[in-house]
This record gives sequence, structure tokens and C-alpha cells, in this order.
Amino acid sequence: MQTVNITSATTTTLRSLSTSLTGNIKSMRFTNTSQSTTVRVILFLEDSSSNKFYISTVDLPGLTSLLLTEGLNYNTELYALKLTTDAGGLSTSTPLSVIIQ
Repeated sequence: MQTVNITSATTTTLRSLSTSLTGNIKSMRFTNTSQSTTVRVILFLEDSSSNKFYISTVDLPGLTSLLLTEGLNYNTELYALKLTTDAGGLSTSTPLSVIIQ
């Protein structure tokens, strides 16, 4: 299991290009811990030439979770798994929490 707390509007590399990691992901859970601020979550794969292949874009309301369970396998030698967030309400006390299993 991998956990990440995202505390600002940014692009985060969840899994880098790698020959040692597997791209077999059972599920990903995104939880917006803010009580009122919506967070835009953009999940994508990126190759070594910076080409992006989008998996999901969603506006996640406060105190809401999104669980992805399908179509999450990919080749880690070719793609990095990244997430971009866009919201003013993210902080260390109200992060976007990401759990990858």
C-alpha cells in the first residue's frame, strides 16, 4: 500500500518510470478532507517524452471520496503515474489523501 497527502495545487508523481515497480494497481482512493472546498483531481500517465494520457478528471467535493477499481494496470517502464490538483483549499490540515493498493 502507498499513501500520499497532497497539500497544495500541484502535479505529484505517484509512481515514477521504473523497471522494479509493477503497474498492477488493485484500487486507488482519493479523499478530499476539506469540509467545503472542491478539489479538481486529474489522474494521468506520462511517457518519457512528456506525452500525457488521461485516466480521469473529476471535481471532488469536500468530505468526499472517489474509489477507482478498473483499468489501473499499466507498463511502469513506459509510463509514470501522475496526479494534478487544482484547488485553493488544500493544506497540511485539509489534504487530498491518496491511497494506492
